[in-house]
Amino acid sequence: MIVKNIKLTSFRNIDEELIEFSPTVNVIYGRNAQGKTNIVESIYLFARGKSFRAFKDKEMIMFDKSVAYALMEYEKRSETTKIGAEISRSASKAFYKNGNRVQRTADIIGEFRAVLFCPSHLGIISDSPSVRRNFLDVAISQLKPVYIKLMARYNNVMSSRNAILKMEPTEREQYRDTLDFYSSELASLCSDIANARCEYVRKLDKWVKEFFSQMTSGAETPSITYETNAQGVDFDSRESLKNRYATLLSENLEREYKYGATLFGIHKDDLKIEINGKDARLYASQGQQRSLALAMKMAEGEISREHTGEYPVFLLDDVLSELDPTRRAYVLSNINNRQVIITSCEPQHFEASDTSFIYLSEGKKIKCEVRSAECEVENAKFKVGGENE
Repeated sequence: MIVKNIKLTSFRNIDEELIEFSPTVNVIYGRNAQGKTNIVESIYLFARGKSFRAFKDKEMIMFDKSVAYALMEYEKRSETTKIGAEISRSASKAFYKNGNRVQRTADIIGEFRAVLFCPSHLGIISDSPSVRRNFLDVAISQLKPVYIKLMARYNNVMSSRNAILKMEPTEREQYRDTLDFYSSELASLCSDIANARCEYVRKLDKWVKEFFSQMTSGAETPSITYETNAQGVDFDSRESLKNRYATLLSENLEREYKYGATLFGIHKDDLKIEINGKDARLYASQGQQRSLALAMKMAEGEISREHTGEYPVFLLDDVLSELDPTRRAYVLSNINNRQVIITSCEPQHFEASDTSFIYLSEGKKIKCEVRSAECEVENAKFKVGGENE
């Protein structure tokens, strides 16, 4: 999968630009706050259906504009597709595929696939369980679009069930049959979602072991397993999972009445991550945790390739500056045979002959190839790896 170009209009600080990409390594460089991450954000918008950094869609619109546009052309299995997004201050964002409006945002996810790695992901090991669940949900949804519908249905059912659990005893008795229905529905959805997550985690564990072994020369062995309150059943059997969750929900109903919330289900699950049998959250050094995070992101790309037959686009947003030289060198030596789009303030780290450089200044770009090693920037010479002359 390859992004050929993206045209942005009134997108954050980018007034209007057409940015073209090479099928190999692309480095978007420039000083801080020039719009580098804005380009990555616009590309990832088509993979996830929403921004990875904006709380509200309107944050992606240029300050004095009422609407922003992104139009991206990408190649998938040798077929070129155009996909667009319209982001308005007065209406919900709309997506388009080859000129036709897509009815629901969920229907666009999976059409274009990308792996995003940014500084916040370096804390995935030590962060809360919700961060690791989100990692799984985003990765799986790009491979199995039906997963998005399962999660949406799960959240709706749980919300309705919680509303009954919060009622006064005399009131909720009238809704006992409804509560039983929601409990049964929740158990069924739990089995489907937990099954998909567990299948993904097994693949994740395999690839993380391989990448981590390469980074540490085999000195340490990581392990990633899926942790759920439905332990002790066959995760490959949806029926066993459903029965287990149904039992948990029925046997703990009084506790749930007390807290006014659903206490059992996939919204409580986590990843158990260990190094040499010890909890990585508690005992791993910061360097080990960052290596694990890096391995997990690289594994995400490999799983996508296994599932679809081609690599997704890799988006590395200012993450290399957060890595030490050894880990940075490992990344740079393992990005062949795929398209990578990197933002950086330090272009001197990239010296491969097939690297394309895009210099960004105040939301405007100039593109040059590394073979020339120099490009005109605002009537001055900018040397890759040097200072303005």
